[in-house]
Amino acid sequence: MFNLSKYSTEYRALTRLGLPITVSQIGMTLQGLCDTIMLGQHSATDLAAAGFVNSIFIIAILLGIGFSNGSVARMGFLYGAGKLQDLMSVFKSGIWANLTLSVVLTAAMTLIYFLLPYSGQQADLLTLMEEYFIILLPSLPILVMTGVFKPFYDSINDTKTNMWIMLAGNVWNVFFNWVLIFGHLGAPEMGIAGAALATATSRVFMLVLYALVFCMHRRYGQYRQLWRGAHATTSEFLELNKLGWPIGIQMSIETASFAGASLWLGWGGKTWDAVSSLAAYQVMVQVSSMIFLFFIGIGGAIAIRVSNAHGRNDRDAILLAAHGGYQMIVAVSIVLTTIVFFMRGSIAPLFVSGDDPVLLSRVSDIVVACCIPLALYQFGDGMQSAYVSALRGLGDVRPLMLYSFIAYIVVSLPMSYLFGIILDGGCPGIWYGFPFGLTTAAFLYLTRFRKTMARY
Repeated sequence: MFNLSKYSTEYRALTRLGLPITVSQIGMTLQGLCDTIMLGQHSATDLAAAGFVNSIFIIAILLGIGFSNGSVARMGFLYGAGKLQDLMSVFKSGIWANLTLSVVLTAAMTLIYFLLPYSGQQADLLTLMEEYFIILLPSLPILVMTGVFKPFYDSINDTKTNMWIMLAGNVWNVFFNWVLIFGHLGAPEMGIAGAALATATSRVFMLVLYALVFCMHRRYGQYRQLWRGAHATTSEFLELNKLGWPIGIQMSIETASFAGASLWLGWGGKTWDAVSSLAAYQVMVQVSSMIFLFFIGIGGAIAIRVSNAHGRNDRDAILLAAHGGYQMIVAVSIVLTTIVFFMRGSIAPLFVSGDDPVLLSRVSDIVVACCIPLALYQFGDGMQSAYVSALRGLGDVRPLMLYSFIAYIVVSLPMSYLFGIILDGGCPGIWYGFPFGLTTAAFLYLTRFRKTMARY
């Protein structure tokens, strides 16, 4: 029976934890938007080169983010159980786990850097790509090491600290983009190299802030005391890897399916052209991403609440967090999707210049058509966001790789190819494939969650 009083309390707790996570994600999105605008204003060639390199780095970044999300299950469990000394041992073990991950990812990206000359890129673009790549590369391990602190703060229900540090890093990045890309305040005009330096130094800045907060803030005094008696262990190191890798790979597969589907649009079709279709696709990615940011925030809160309840061995609280979070996601998706649907005719002009009215008209028509599958897949996207987060909170992550492969590679991509290419539906056809994959993922995750809780 639905208990409004219990769920109201859970809604408030999820909002308190999830809102800072959502704000952090919005800040990251706006940072990327500012980077794109600034580089585009400086040089279209700079923008193209940076876009290519970022599309490579995003896989490594997602693996790092997913790996750190795995720590939330372990740390949140110990926090909920009141085992703070063990929590700090996991924190120390996380340093070694993330250091190892940073070495692996940096080595892989270094290999890719040396393979860039064989990627078939134009000579002028290749020079810029190599410059941008080599400046960003040393900051990748710095970014990975922030994943030691972020899950710790999240696990002890301090999502606000992560929000403020993320926003501070975003401000740093945008400010130094302005200074270094265009040569303001006496700095040399560095273009794409300036953008890379701004991003790299912002990562160093955030890691320093994370460390300073832990070392100096009075809230963490008891944790600093416990730190002295904590020891990294091989068992915790292996446990963090067992939790982190499946989540990182699952996130990468999901992102790759969306990015991979866009490649087909470059072929063009019998009744649609590549330019307007690719432009519309990018517009829809931005729109859907803004909706999904709220799902990420609520999902992050679900994982924290579930892991804490798991540590207390409180089955009812686990179910309350998972189902209550899903209800919140459904409510948010209804509101945001309704707004998008009624604004569908006005979306394209926000992203596409009106200098070419014919192109703008074509893009706008495609965006309007894509809003229907966007609305259709909110049910599946919301459900998969809620229950994959609950599974992460429980530490039941091993099946996630297989489920995501089935949903996004076996189901979603072929359906997008069928509707978009074989049936010549173009960009809207590609988007009609997504509801199939996301709904498949939703039912796989929900079924797994129910089975796990049946054995709890």
